[in-house]
Amino acid sequence: MSRHFKLLLPDEGTDIYAPCEGMSWGYRYGPSIMVHDGICEAWFASPGDGYEADWFTYRRSTDNGRTWSDEVVVLTPTPDSMDWFSVCDPTVIKYGGYYYIGYTSTVYADGGGVCNNAFVARSQNAEGPYEKWTGDGWGEQRGALRWMGRPAPILYFDEPWQNWGAGEPSFVVKDDVLYIYYTWTSKRADGSSYHMTRVATADITREDWPATVRYRGVAAVRTGGGHDSFDVVYCEDLDKFVAISTDKRFTADSMLAIYESDDGISFVRVNEIRANTSFMCHNSGISGDCLHHIRAGDVMLLAYAYGDAWGRWHTRLHRYTFADMEEDFYSDAPQKAIARSLVRFPYPAHPWVTVIAPEQHVYRLHPGDCAEIRLRRFDTCYRTEPVMDGVTFSNYDSSVIAFDGMHVRACGVGYTYVDAWYDGKCARFLVNVYPAETDLSEENRAVTGFRPVCTEYRIRRDENEEKQIRAIVSYGNGTWMEAGGDREPRITYETDAPEIVTVTETGHVTCAGADGTASVTVRCGEYSICVRVVVSSST
Repeated sequence: MSRHFKLLLPDEGTDIYAPCEGMSWGYRYGPSIMVHDGICEAWFASPGDGYEADWFTYRRSTDNGRTWSDEVVVLTPTPDSMDWFSVCDPTVIKYGGYYYIGYTSTVYADGGGVCNNAFVARSQNAEGPYEKWTGDGWGEQRGALRWMGRPAPILYFDEPWQNWGAGEPSFVVKDDVLYIYYTWTSKRADGSSYHMTRVATADITREDWPATVRYRGVAAVRTGGGHDSFDVVYCEDLDKFVAISTDKRFTADSMLAIYESDDGISFVRVNEIRANTSFMCHNSGISGDCLHHIRAGDVMLLAYAYGDAWGRWHTRLHRYTFADMEEDFYSDAPQKAIARSLVRFPYPAHPWVTVIAPEQHVYRLHPGDCAEIRLRRFDTCYRTEPVMDGVTFSNYDSSVIAFDGMHVRACGVGYTYVDAWYDGKCARFLVNVYPAETDLSEENRAVTGFRPVCTEYRIRRDENEEKQIRAIVSYGNGTWMEAGGDREPRITYETDAPEIVTVTETGHVTCAGADGTASVTVRCGEYSICVRVVVSSST
């Protein structure tokens, strides 16, 4: 007889984070929790510095999650890169001596959090430093210098940019296969919205495993915008993949929705849990070991954010257990989530510094120019103070820049990242030095480069998909952007196979009739690139 997963919450749990008294906002959402070797480790999405939307904080427990260490910021965006705006929605596994942390980001900061992609970074230590997957390796090395590197997406959102996109990844390893679960929220060619959790796999035994990521299908169709992302574990006792999510998020009717799968590809809903949960919950995470496995007898924790005002959320931690049940589905529908009083944490007597951050993340200079470096320290309550002295600078290319106290001087043309150290904390920023004749003004928008983000697009006819071709445009003043659609500069598109694909003037691509492969020429001024579009039935 088939056995199915049943989540059990024995009590109401406890808050492990709340905004402090006097704070008008604050959050630690989307936890990724790892339990191994007698410790519990957890990563959370937290506010950034305002320019960068979100950072990741880290805490650990040595008493099975009863008490937790002071938090520290362990991952931030890379300046002037595809993740410059944020790092959101952590998922963490440990394999082969590395912590791998997946996350969400976008370059469309002006779009209200749309056109998201998924990325990954790695480190031999939970607290970093992390190096990011750059598309052809981990991080960037220049001689003895080692930098985090400009990240490339491992899951790129190739549909119209106005939609939410791809992200909120969850990692599970089984039999040396990495399963990657991620949200895909977009619209079909007919304009109808859809909300999916998709699954891809990769060969985790390879150091370059992000290069092996392969789409495997739709894990589940979510019920709508109120149905949150999946965090997935593999339950060894039941030989099933188990996913936790929140449904009716941000409402008084919120619940934990549990899904399971026999093959890790197709999931069905098996539990709806309201008892002992907090109302208006969202962005949940469930603990697993280094590979995100669970088994009876483990320390089992789950957590989520909740609250009645945007950006002012508590983080609730529960111990959970599970049982096997014979019925296909269980719901505690008569129960209601608890309308809990939101009690602020006392302001700490001695708030600790979690991170230092530059006030300016990217410097654009000419040889001979000097610029003042301003740094700020952030404590756990996000009170900030300027850092005036005691800073050391390292891990930079001395042929490009030099330092005099808190000032940087441009020496030669090129670029370099810089590590700024203060009281054991490190801030990283970028310095670009351009030839003297380069006009660095905002008005210098002459196109100087044009390259694809994605070189091949696949349209599944049966899913009525619509793609959008975009590209990276570089400008004379050293800036760049992902352009396409109705965004400037003007880009044109031409297909060599109109019987296979239709391409609009904004780069929207749909199937025209026949299966096959088309080449689309994309032009921006004097520059052009070609991309492939493959049309086929769903697999």
